Amino acid sequence: MTQQICKWCDKVPVKKHQTYCSKRCRQAAYRFRRLSHLEATAREPKRLAYADPPYPGMAKKYYQCEDTYQGEVDNEHLLQELATYDGWALSTSSKALRDILPLCPPEVRVCAWVKPIGASPRTRGLHSTWEPLIVKQTRVVHSGIRDWISAQPARFGGTLMGRKPIAFCAFLFQALAAAPNDSFDDLFPGTGIVSAAWRELSSSTTGDDSVAEDLDGVSSRSAYGKA
Repeated sequence: MTQQICKWCDKVPVKKHQTYCSKRCRQAAYRFRRLSHLEATAREPKRLAYADPPYPGMAKKYYQCEDTYQGEVDNEHLLQELATYDGWALSTSSKALRDILPLCPPEVRVCAWVKPIGASPRTRGLHSTWEPLIVKQTRVVHSGIRDWISAQPARFGGTLMGRKPIAFCAFLFQALAAAPNDSFDDLFPGTGIVSAAWRELSSSTTGDDSVAEDLDGVSSRSAYGKA
């Protein structure tokens, strides 16, 4: 009768009907299968989306949205739309986070855009100098990245409140684990800076440098969103 051996270490005899000799070998085999699956699926093109809507309660104040439907965003409906994508990210405010996060699936992560700016002496109490970025990754890749970025708010590209700097765009794509062959939808285009940055990233494999010009002077595309 042939002696059964461990399928992982291939050395230690195991009891009848057992596949692995120990919990350690079983866990090592599982981690290997999972990593192999992740690396295989990482090469498949994914559908990604980013939403940077007017933050709750801010539509009328900052974006002159008088009509409720046109101004305030239905976050529950928005998250249902985002759920149709393989991966997505949603910018919001620190005040709105407590209301929006319970609407999100459990696998999301909350990242932070930290703004190294001082608090105005004209304000009282805590002054918000960061913004949450809720992320549902589409893949897990090496190397890992930190879940926050420190970057100054955008100083160019128009006057639209809340517009994002180039450094934020780069962090956004890293947080999503985006690849050049993915598709990307900017649901609230705003100044167009995020879409322009994506065209630059996705063209990196084609050698097309013409889209780099879109990173300047994008304020002409300013619309409903902020990014």
